[in-house]
Amino acid sequence: MKKPYGLTEHDLFDLERARDSLALVHALAQQADHPGLYQPQMLAGFLDRICADLNSVIGSASGNQRCI
Repeated sequence: MKKPYGLTEHDLFDLERARDSLALVHALAQQADHPGLYQPQMLAGFLDRICADLNSVIGSASGNQRCI
């Protein structure tokens, strides 16, 4: 089933997960003055997941499941 803008339910889920991950990274960045709150690897993991989710939606929108 397609959602508005031609999104599938899977695409919408990926976009929502990317949005939620960005909100979490933003919240962590606001706490940067608290040393040891998060590790660089944790931030890299969030950013990697965001990138994968966005690549999935972009690939679906272009009709091509290519990874960048």
